[in-house]
Amino acid sequence: MKKAYNIIFLLTLTLLVLFLFSSCSNNEEGKPGYEFMPDMYRSPSLEIYSSNSFFNDSLNARKPVVGTIPRGFIPFEYENTLDDYLLAGVELENPLNYNEENTEKGKQLYQMFCAHCHGKNGDGKGSITHPVYGAIPSYSDDVMIRRTGENMRDLSAGNIYHAIYYGLNAMGPHNTLVNDKERWLITMYVQELQKGN
Repeated sequence: MKKAYNIIFLLTLTLLVLFLFSSCSNNEEGKPGYEFMPDMYRSPSLEIYSSNSFFNDSLNARKPVVGTIPRGFIPFEYENTLDDYLLAGVELENPLNYNEENTEKGKQLYQMFCAHCHGKNGDGKGSITHPVYGAIPSYSDDVMIRRTGENMRDLSAGNIYHAIYYGLNAMGPHNTLVNDKERWLITMYVQELQKGN
């Protein structure tokens, strides 16, 4: 009886091996052999805005899963409110090392994105002379400003970063123009300009 089971087992194993090898065969043109889950090899082509959809909401372009963070994106956990602006000023610190190389990179970015309004030396005398966009204070002045109750010279790195991210008054947001590291480099250079350098 045991011998019969062994023969059946060997015969089944041989047939299984032959089946697996025949599925890998590509001798006959147009016949790729047997495929396990063919829909994984050839997925259906779906038009994004067509009425033919596999989904109940009839959208072939799927929305990302809630909480998904795009690659390379660092979420900013502060809202565009005065309270969060003040909170960012207290809580945020520049994660980059203060050194000559980073300051120089920050200077280059500042000159590309900020100098046309804020001025080459941070004095508010950039090339923009429009009456609405031209009233920019100097980074090193000691005039009280209304948002934090402090002057420009005393703004913290968190306040500067928040203003770069969301914009302030006539200044638009720069969060899509410069990435997280570049915003911190600009912040570092602005803090050098606060010293009157």
